[in-house]
Amino acid sequence: MSSNSNDYDHSTYARRCASFGSCSNTFLVKHQDKAFIEKMVEKQVELLGGNGKLYNRIDKNMMKGDVDHFFISEHCAIYSWREAFFSKHFPNNSWFTVDLDNENEFEYHPEEEFITIPYQLTRHFDRMVALASAKVSPELSWLKMQTYFEKNELLSYEAECKYSWEWMTKGVEEEVGGDEQEQLAHCEDNNLGFSKVAHIIAEVHQTGPKKLEEIALKAVLLHHISGDLPPADHLPKKIYKKAVNGMYNVEGDTPDNISVEGKEMFERMRNVFGNNNSS
Repeated sequence: MSSNSNDYDHSTYARRCASFGSCSNTFLVKHQDKAFIEKMVEKQVELLGGNGKLYNRIDKNMMKGDVDHFFISEHCAIYSWREAFFSKHFPNNSWFTVDLDNENEFEYHPEEEFITIPYQLTRHFDRMVALASAKVSPELSWLKMQTYFEKNELLSYEAECKYSWEWMTKGVEEEVGGDEQEQLAHCEDNNLGFSKVAHIIAEVHQTGPKKLEEIALKAVLLHHISGDLPPADHLPKKIYKKAVNGMYNVEGDTPDNISVEGKEMFERMRNVFGNNNSS
């Protein structure tokens, strides 16, 4: 058999597996357990002190790849819970993925977990829970051991950058190196401006209480979590700007309530963005 014929057969097999997986998922979702799904949402809401509106905001943010400056730890808590959920309900060898952009390769690689799971936890979590909840007859139970999940390397990496506490503690410098342009490109590729980077650093390296101003702003945002902020003319201009854009900018001071390591990282990233006129 020729090399071209092998490639063709391999390509066809990959697409057939993806097609089978999509059809199987559609079938399983039709047999979802709505009570189980509601319970899983309630468990996540409990992590947020019972604030269902905040959960809805975080869930929508994850589906869009966004993160709120003032609720970084809450996003991380939900993401961590979802990671544990995936591990429990989709153990090794119970799911698969295929690379439709490189159909000549159809072997499992460990890194596929890192470019598949974060994408599913954030962009398709509702479907994931539905698949986990599906109730089928015993003779069809094998379908739940062959769950198909699409992969997306870029969106998985972005999710890790914004919601994984473990990744955040590594820091940008450890992840992409010490070159300023690489660090800036990394942040831009993941839609992270200086303010969000600064909030992440301040959250990860916090050693003391936050400023009363930030605590008060967070309380205001919680009060208006399901709607718009009070009109701009109802708040001092400086406060309103911080509520929208976060506490930090490249011209501001380094926060006092973070570790020495955090301060060094904060100042390095301020230089990275400042030297490149990025905010």
